[in-house]
Amino acid sequence: MDDVAARRNARSRNRPAKVSVCSAGFGIAALANFATGIAWISPAVFVGMTALCALVAIISGHMGRFRGRRLAGDGRGTALLGLVLGWLLIIVCLLATIAALGLIAGLAVLTDAANSK
Repeated sequence: MDDVAARRNARSRNRPAKVSVCSAGFGIAALANFATGIAWISPAVFVGMTALCALVAIISGHMGRFRGRRLAGDGRGTALLGLVLGWLLIIVCLLATIAALGLIAGLAVLTDAANSK
């Protein structure tokens, strides 16, 4: 009986921290689909999924850090990892969106220059 109680106490009770890291992992997996070529069919969907996962990771990471304070530090590092990965995913999504808009604007300028000649 003592073994079961010890194992139960050894597990982390900070569920938001676990959700944060798991959600950040799903966001990274959505971005990794660009390497396989699957995401190039509909890139906006995969970038949107990544942004949504990043937002969940950031929100639950903050909740996990707050809960970790009440649980004597349990899961605070995990929550911090989820927070950092979530913000990095947001930055990558913003850069991808800016690059796509720049490509569209550049093509519009080239098309306009070709039509004016």
